[in-house]
Amino acid sequence: MNIAGKGVLLIIAVIAMGIIVLNEGFDNEASSTFSEPTSSDQQDQSQEEPNQEEQQVAESSASEQTDTEQKAGDAQTEESQTTSTSVLHPEAEVRVLVANGTEVTGAAGATLDTLVANAGYNGVQAVNDIGDEILPETLIYYGQGYDLDAQNIRLIINANRNNVFPMPEILPVEDLVDANVLVHVGADLFPDQGG
Repeated sequence: MNIAGKGVLLIIAVIAMGIIVLNEGFDNEASSTFSEPTSSDQQDQSQEEPNQEEQQVAESSASEQTDTEQKAGDAQTEESQTTSTSVLHPEAEVRVLVANGTEVTGAAGATLDTLVANAGYNGVQAVNDIGDEILPETLIYYGQGYDLDAQNIRLIINANRNNVFPMPEILPVEDLVDANVLVHVGADLFPDQGG
């Protein structure tokens, strides 16, 4: 036999062996695919099931978070719409009443002078409050639409930013005299000097 014939036989033998090996490989994979699951397969499967549950929980949480964010966005939109209707009025158009809630004589008058002389507000009156106790912190109340003006007044007299509120039903004064903003001066601005 010549070399070419031996080469052809060698190629045929290699192809035949390859076919046999591949055939056995497919048979082994097919039998393992359809065989009973082993304990490691069961563990893998049991690990996959909680992962699916975790995924569902995560998806549910993400959905709830999106709903919460949307509601928060809606609330911010409502708040911004409410805030957008508020305007800062010219100081001369804002009627300010100052009530003294301290034991320091003239505290309300001094505060009103600061707002009128230095800032140009329309000071309607300085009075004593009707309470029997000393007010520890200054409170600022505003009528509808005057919240920004109340905040501006708070800045001028250096009051606490958390103490600005809508006008209460029960007032600390006898008569509001149509004031838009009521400043109830407390001991934080005028501490008693013990004199």
